[in-house]
Amino acid sequence: MTEEPDFVLIGRVRGAHGLKGEVSVEPETDIVERFKGLRQVLVRWSGEIREIGVTSARGMGGDVLVKLEGTDDRGAAEALAGAELGVRRRDVWPLGGDTYYVFDVIGSRVVGDGGREIGRVEDVLRMPANDVFVVRTGKGETLIPATKNVIKRIDAAAKLVVIEELEGLLD
Repeated sequence: MTEEPDFVLIGRVRGAHGLKGEVSVEPETDIVERFKGLRQVLVRWSGEIREIGVTSARGMGGDVLVKLEGTDDRGAAEALAGAELGVRRRDVWPLGGDTYYVFDVIGSRVVGDGGREIGRVEDVLRMPANDVFVVRTGKGETLIPATKNVIKRIDAAAKLVVIEELEGLLD
C-alpha cells in the first residue's frame, strides 16, 4: 500500500445521494466528526489529486454525506463514485495516548522484544475485534494482532514496532 506522502485517506465515495450533488462517503477514519469541520478536501480520482472545497457534511447512518464545490447535480456526484477523499498530513487531528494513525505504522520495522528483526508492516487490516498488522518477513507474510499483549511499543517517529514473540505467533 503506497500513499502519496501528503495524502491521508479519510473516506471513499460510494456514489451520489439525492439530486443536488451530495456524495455518500464511507469513512476510513475513526474520527467521523472531522468531516463536519472540513473546508477543503483532497480528491484522488483517475490518478489525479485535486483540492476541492467542502460546502457541507453531515452524518447518515455509518456514512457521511458530503457536498463538494462544483458538484451541483446527481450526474456530477455519480461521476465521483470510487474517488478517495483525503487531507494533507499536516491537517490530521492529533491523537492522544497509545493511539496511532495507520500511516504512522505502515513501513515500520517490526522487532521482537529480544531485538530479533522480524520484518516490516505493509498494511493494517481493520477487523471487528482488533486491527491486524500485515508484516512482510523474509519467509513471506505474517499477520500480527494489534493487541496490548502482543504489541509492546510503537515508536512512530522511529518507524518501529516492538512485539512480544508469543509461542506460535510467527509460525
